[in-house]
Amino acid sequence: MRVGYLCMESVFSVRPLQAMLRAGHDVRFVMRPIGPLATRTHAVLRRHRGFDVAVRRLLGRGDGDAARRDPFTVAADADIPAWIVGNASAPAAVRLVERERVDILVIAFFNQLLKPAVLAAARYGAVNLHPSRLPAYRGPAPLFWTYRDGADESGLTVHRVAPGEDDGDILAQTAVPVPCGLPGEELVDTLAEHAEGSLVAVLAALERGTAVGTPQDASRATRAPRPCDADLLVDGSLGARRVFHFVRGVGRWNPLVVDVAGTRVRVVDAVELDLERRVPGEVALVGDTVCLGCHDGAVMLRAQGVS
Repeated sequence: MRVGYLCMESVFSVRPLQAMLRAGHDVRFVMRPIGPLATRTHAVLRRHRGFDVAVRRLLGRGDGDAARRDPFTVAADADIPAWIVGNASAPAAVRLVERERVDILVIAFFNQLLKPAVLAAARYGAVNLHPSRLPAYRGPAPLFWTYRDGADESGLTVHRVAPGEDDGDILAQTAVPVPCGLPGEELVDTLAEHAEGSLVAVLAALERGTAVGTPQDASRATRAPRPCDADLLVDGSLGARRVFHFVRGVGRWNPLVVDVAGTRVRVVDAVELDLERRVPGEVALVGDTVCLGCHDGAVMLRAQGVS
């Protein structure tokens, strides 16, 4: 299969790319957005020359973590063209897909929805690797809401890309448990592992013409929008277990804050859960630790940037 790969910097993007290459698929290009969400309005498309990778090698400064989470490093190793894009549905992107005679677009952590023109440019359209059990948590932030809601299960869904938001037919799906306090990085590693096998199996079925999609039940759909400021506030009313789970899960990726005497303090991790201590409403900052009292216990949170 001739594949166009749209991704972000994450192990969740790297491992499926590596799996496709091991399976013998012809990855024609790897594409990442040029920057944050606002840049999706720019019609820029430019070749990434991999100078940073080449310089690190020349100086003998290999970065093992970069190889684990940066798909452009994998692309450089495999001599695959890498592209930076603003609007991935702009005419220049459509022409790239057509020029490379792409059979299918594969998406794994990409910060924009694709328009019909670019989907139609690939023979089989596009499939997306979504880190939830769809139709639950449709949208750009499923892992954030999995943790904030205190959900005990996540999952991996491979689905066809339709013009809507994560609403295409399901081609493969796996459930993944989320124990209380599981670090988000560990969950992403597990989801990435499931993504490898699921994606390769789906591509093989598409090639054979045996892929069967299951329509999603829209009545069971829930959304996972990008969090707003109110969603990022860690409040004791959530309960000690949920606070511990939430901050441990996504505190290193999202600017979570606790209100300490009218000052917003950034918290990056949950370090201790004490279900015996009952100090509801108490919030104290001691050094770089915030003690947050809840009705069912207390949580110690690690603060960042406290002087």
